[in-house]
Amino acid sequence: MSRKCSLSGKKAQTGMRYSFLRAHYNPTAKRKFEVNLQTVRTKINGRPVKIKVAASVLKTYIDIRKGIDLSKKRKSLKRLRKAISA
Repeated sequence: MSRKCSLSGKKAQTGMRYSFLRAHYNPTAKRKFEVNLQTVRTKINGRPVKIKVAASVLKTYIDIRKGIDLSKKRKSLKRLRKAISA
């Protein structure tokens, strides 16, 4: 399973590793910036589920831990993302 937030869709980003050499910053190698994923137990439509959520999303939407009630039309995680972001 990939390291990806199931609600926001955040995933790892790439960047450069820098070294200070002869009074200049030189990009030397590529590196990965990973997402701070947390495993959260919550209820979606009354059923207990474990989902991986980015820490920034948990800080923004505190009610995720209490449970998420979705209408019958919104059952997939893609629609769940839209419901939470709206």
